[in-house]
Amino acid sequence: MQHPRYYETMVIVPATLDDAQVEAIIERARQVLENMGAKVHTARVWDRRKLAYEIKKHKEGIYLLFRYEGQPKAAEELNRILKINENVIRFRTFRMEPEEFARYAS
Repeated sequence: MQHPRYYETMVIVPATLDDAQVEAIIERARQVLENMGAKVHTARVWDRRKLAYEIKKHKEGIYLLFRYEGQPKAAEELNRILKINENVIRFRTFRMEPEEFARYAS
């Protein structure tokens, strides 16, 4: 088994979602990661911001932040789930170095 890798995933959802819908997305992502053996360090709402440009007819979005460690298959599965979720405007996953991950751990 490989050593775990460190990841950060940023997700943008529509600002029109209510708190319960946003929490459901966060919990679903957390479940997917934990079921794949990843350890979730951060899973939260990061901020609500105006988008730099309109994406899928949305001008404002809620940013969700996930930081976790696990095998690459966990990140791949999270990306797959986010891709098919109609409430996700955009998402991006970054692989982080352990030192960088530790610096931003919250």
